[in-house]
Amino acid sequence: MNMPVSHPTFVHVRSEHIQSLDIDVHEYRHTATGVPHVHLAADNAENVFMVGLRTIPTDSTGVAHILEHTVLCGSEKYPVRDPFFMMIRRSLNTFMNAFTSSDWTAYPFATQNRKDYFNLLDVYLDAVFFSRLHELDFAQEGHRVEFETPDDVNSDLVFKGVVFNEMKGAMSAPTSMLWQTLTKHLFPNNTYHFNSGGDPEHIPDLSYQQLKSFYDTHYHPSNAVLMTYGDITPDVLQSRFEEQVLNRFEKLDRTVGVEPAKRYHSPLRVQESFATQEVDTTDKTHIVVGWLLGESIDLDQRLRAHLLSSVLLDNSASPLMRALEQSDLGNAPSPLCGLEDSAREMVFACGLAELMPSMMTSAAFLAGMPNGPEAPPE
Repeated sequence: MNMPVSHPTFVHVRSEHIQSLDIDVHEYRHTATGVPHVHLAADNAENVFMVGLRTIPTDSTGVAHILEHTVLCGSEKYPVRDPFFMMIRRSLNTFMNAFTSSDWTAYPFATQNRKDYFNLLDVYLDAVFFSRLHELDFAQEGHRVEFETPDDVNSDLVFKGVVFNEMKGAMSAPTSMLWQTLTKHLFPNNTYHFNSGGDPEHIPDLSYQQLKSFYDTHYHPSNAVLMTYGDITPDVLQSRFEEQVLNRFEKLDRTVGVEPAKRYHSPLRVQESFATQEVDTTDKTHIVVGWLLGESIDLDQRLRAHLLSSVLLDNSASPLMRALEQSDLGNAPSPLCGLEDSAREMVFACGLAELMPSMMTSAAFLAGMPNGPEAPPE
């Protein structure tokens, strides 16, 4: 393995060769801000960049989701409307996007053209770390009040906004409501308790100042990770990071993270309802049982959980899937059946959809959380 040269402001942490992928993994850390840089060195002209940030909402206003949209609406170096979408049309990129998850936000791109790569890198770094965050962009992407009929001042006032409308559609599905309700009770004390995308009922509670405050504490190099892939050497990349961003920051005296979920001493039974426009509510009930498992970064536990989930649910011959499909209590297995391992702690869920009329017509579940040393939350 050839050890690449790094920029003087970065220190080398470790390196490893992954033979199956024929890549060298190099990890560095910026001395002043502490931001890690993970470089996957490969003999490939397809170069990739991603900046990821830990974004930990403490409510369901969708602040992280709205911020993901708003930071792309202009920055210090590019104070124009939607530079991100202008680059999509003019760039030679093979991939460009942005993602918000329950506890992280990421901005990745890929291109085979080196000039295009550094153009995109310039736009991405400036957008993420020096976003303009104009109040009108917040109103457009987040929420605002408008007349239902724009030209009629006597019409009703209604909430609008890109994220508000997006989440109205997303949360109209019963399975989305069921999953949010399940996680709300499985994680009573940390960020997964909330709807990171935003609950339409709570999105209008988010203020412009709260958005800016969240940006200041979360969109900082000390709370970020820089990842690159391809044949551009680390020192060249780190030189750009230092010149364009890192020399303007000091280490943030704050750690952003997710606390482990509190466990219950016994299973918790919860029954809630979901909205529907259908008059006939027959066969509209869902019931799901969910278990909170170990940490997703424990590879042994993760492998065992995936193996068990596959044995139980992989196909119609699997014992649990066969029992759910042949059950007289419902018409089909729930879409939520399976293992979810994207959060800090894994969740296994299974259940039935479209229950028989004898069951109550509501979205209900049993959330069993074993092995709980802590007292039940208040």
